[in-house]
Amino acid sequence: MRALFAGVLLWGGTAMAQEVAPAPEPTPETMEFGIHLGLAAATSDSEGESHIGPGVRVHLLRHLGPYFSAGAEAGVYIGAGSRTQVSGSGQHSYSQVDGTLGQVGLVARLGVNANGFRPGLVVGVGLNAAGDDSTSLGFSAGMEFEAPILEWLPLSFDMRIHKALVDGTSRYHKPMFITGGVGWRYRW
Repeated sequence: MRALFAGVLLWGGTAMAQEVAPAPEPTPETMEFGIHLGLAAATSDSEGESHIGPGVRVHLLRHLGPYFSAGAEAGVYIGAGSRTQVSGSGQHSYSQVDGTLGQVGLVARLGVNANGFRPGLVVGVGLNAAGDDSTSLGFSAGMEFEAPILEWLPLSFDMRIHKALVDGTSRYHKPMFITGGVGWRYRW
């Protein structure tokens, strides 16, 4: 009888132990892909005109802890740059017309998570190509805000200033760009 009682206790103990085992911890999200649709505005070009245009920017970031992320980004904005147009025969006339702004660089983000809402500061360094003679190495700084509209695909808003590190000669002033947009992020 003792053997039967001990066997029932042993069987019951192993069944209880299997039920109480904790669930495995979810793996932390370490990578992020984001896409933003927005506008870029350029301050005055060499002829004193401003340009604005729509575009898209993508980024691929690695999360280096709960508050810091870093990685690469690229963007293209139609009409935010300018280029020189030559017209006429014999007598040439030159004018600045809307061109494309292309950006590629490295970016870092420092932010917090406040109940799913994530405000943050963004800084970066990269190359801005905005048309004739206005390709420049520059830096960017700004802010962003992320809201968990969909848990698996959060919505984000951002605004940044992009400025050339070297402004060029007194003959040519490199424009400053202001970008803003709305986008989505996917983390894994």
